[in-house]
Amino acid sequence: MLAALKAKLETAVNLPSPPAIAMQIIALANEPDADLASIAIPISKDPGLTAKILRVANSSLYSRGRKSENLRQALLLLGLNAATTLALSFSLVGTYKTGKGTGIDYGRYWRRAILSASAARTFAKLREVPAVDELFLGALLQDIAMLAVDRVQSDFYATLPAQATHAEMIGYERQALGADHAQLTGWLLRHWKLPESLCTMAEFSHEPAQLDRESPLGVAARCVALGSDCVEALLAKGDAATDLTPLASHAQEWLGIDPATLAGAMSAIVAEIPDIEWLFDTTLLAQDRAAVILEQARELLTIRSLQALEHVATLKTSTEHLQARAVALEDMQRRDPLTGLFNLGYLDSVLAKEFQAAMAGGWPLSVVFVDLDRFKSVNDKHGHPAGDAVLIATAKLLLQVVRDTDFVARYGGEEFVIIFPGLDSALAAKVCERLLVRLREAQHAIGGTTIRSTASLGLATHSSSTPFASVAHLIEAADRSMHTAKQAGRDRLVCFEPAAPTRVA
Repeated sequence: MLAALKAKLETAVNLPSPPAIAMQIIALANEPDADLASIAIPISKDPGLTAKILRVANSSLYSRGRKSENLRQALLLLGLNAATTLALSFSLVGTYKTGKGTGIDYGRYWRRAILSASAARTFAKLREVPAVDELFLGALLQDIAMLAVDRVQSDFYATLPAQATHAEMIGYERQALGADHAQLTGWLLRHWKLPESLCTMAEFSHEPAQLDRESPLGVAARCVALGSDCVEALLAKGDAATDLTPLASHAQEWLGIDPATLAGAMSAIVAEIPDIEWLFDTTLLAQDRAAVILEQARELLTIRSLQALEHVATLKTSTEHLQARAVALEDMQRRDPLTGLFNLGYLDSVLAKEFQAAMAGGWPLSVVFVDLDRFKSVNDKHGHPAGDAVLIATAKLLLQVVRDTDFVARYGGEEFVIIFPGLDSALAAKVCERLLVRLREAQHAIGGTTIRSTASLGLATHSSSTPFASVAHLIEAADRSMHTAKQAGRDRLVCFEPAAPTRVA
């Protein structure tokens, strides 16, 4: 039966296939010398796709606080891998989401696919998977073979209930075909000539334990599988309690995610839904269902599942244990998953508080932008894992140079921000000078290769002599000074002056 179905798929004229623009992007992505300029050409030919790329670059999911005014700026912000996978995602969903079939509810199919991709991306961030956007695309396409089967044999799924669960569909496929759609999806994606990593994570999305749990693909497949499990709970009908214990069990078994962390992840997934709906021009989840699943996640996962999975006999009376969990979860939500530094969202709140305190107390507040020089060449020459290692090492170095009372955050990409409460420009500049020296001397031994990385620094200080009207103006001044340092030759500090930035070191 499976062989016969594959033969039908191979000869079918209405087999789902990527649109022309997607095929061009796939071809470019497989070229070793592909760059943003070449990817921009096919995207720019589709106004709708261009608008979506701009939309995602300026969304809260990717924005670094700078508005992208055109496609070039958006692609530079996103980077080559993210731009490629997001363009493919939008192109494929736009082509197929309005399809109709006798055995598949296409609306529910795409709601499930988009939510699964978003959930998988969240779990990938928790596990610090580098290529989260590629994983998003893999999760989005993990069930695409179901559409292919529906095209060539329209009555195949017709005998299933209209709201059949994913597990019921898999069981039905295995009984009828001796295999399920995950294997067919792997075959179809290879037919499309998509990267092998995408094909593999889709192929093993139903049985991720077959892949090495420590390998990048093994972790990616587990993120995809857990995202799929999570969405089954999200899309369950009605307001009755959903049994989340199997989901918590898989999270612990596959990715080492404890129930309390899983509850936080589910909250983050639900919080992102409005942004995802906006990006894909669709409705994914009713508000009342979102409220139900959040309440169940908080109550069931943080209390009952913790008891079942961790066997904490004293949990009912151990309020300190639960409070410690809550504090750890809150701290995790403030952190950048790669470097462990504070993230952009938390940076904004800290800056607002420190600026208000400086205004009220009459003391200085210094802000420094740190941007690694020629970082793209590190990724291009040594690969993104090496680039990630340099970012992690740089984060540790920043923490070693600053005071305990200072604040260090990852602003995005290869940019960092340091806040120096109470330090005037001269004292903050001395710390920056020490930091420049440490960066020059640092040798990052990665994969048998030594990588050196300098940085350009921009410093702005709010004080009685150089007052700023708002936090936004202070950040803008530090950012402009950093760009002046870049233009002046890199590997240096520029301090902002009201008239013009001047080089200090």
